[in-house]
Amino acid sequence: MKKKIYQVDAFTSEPYAGNPAGVVPDASGLSDEQMLRIAREMKLSETAFVFPGGEDFDVEVRFFTPTEEVDLCGHATIATFSVLRAVGRFPQEKTDLVQKTKAGKLAIKYLDEGAVVMRQADPVTSDKALSIERICEVMNIGPSEIGIQSIMEKPEIWSTGLEDILLPMPSIEALKNLSPNMEKLSTYSKELDVIGLHAFAMDENQNIWCRNFAPACGIPEESATGTSNGALGACLYTKGFHKEGILAFESHQGDWMDSPSRIQVEISKNDNIEVWVGGKAAIVLEGEIVVK
Repeated sequence: MKKKIYQVDAFTSEPYAGNPAGVVPDASGLSDEQMLRIAREMKLSETAFVFPGGEDFDVEVRFFTPTEEVDLCGHATIATFSVLRAVGRFPQEKTDLVQKTKAGKLAIKYLDEGAVVMRQADPVTSDKALSIERICEVMNIGPSEIGIQSIMEKPEIWSTGLEDILLPMPSIEALKNLSPNMEKLSTYSKELDVIGLHAFAMDENQNIWCRNFAPACGIPEESATGTSNGALGACLYTKGFHKEGILAFESHQGDWMDSPSRIQVEISKNDNIEVWVGGKAAIVLEGEIVVK
């Protein structure tokens, strides 16, 4: 059996930037083991597998790292729906879709300029105890390198589909110089049952810069993470970091990996906090993969 497969750079309009994801637009008939094997062969942080829709959703999407299945992946979602639009899976006039994932049924929108945005799961903060001493040990930093004054003083765990440790840092330079112990971070992530750690800082114009580490999932560092940036936006929103009830920012990630990504995040509140994350994508590879 052969399956059509794409490699897509997400959160960028230019090839060879952003964060690459694999996309299998028709995964019907594939077993869990076959999907894991394909993801392992692709050697990308995530590969998305698309299944037919149902009564109240347009498609089901499952996400695999090279080592395991995860509930949701932001950049692979952007890649997936960019591919589905490119191959004509849905008519051009259909701009609002619903994807079923293991994190729930989530809304997708196509924007006029070619971007794809996804609504993430309702944000949740965790009461799991975090050890500053342990985080300093894992990340090879001192206590003075944690916190953004008057905005966020200490790390917290948040989720909009996947739990991450959010680590505020006082400067772009401190963020750039991070050199975590991947083995220790993997162990600590597994102890807390989180995906990984999302470190961020703000420049003088309050632009967000970030780095994401998830060695417990086989991803030492990732150049763009939609779910983590959505969780970060929700966290900052609850701390009053918004204007007239709306927080919109462009997250800079991957710049020190020579794969710059730009992730659009918008947070607003109606009955609940709504988290939307998106960006553009570029298809860089199209072919068939042999499935055994």
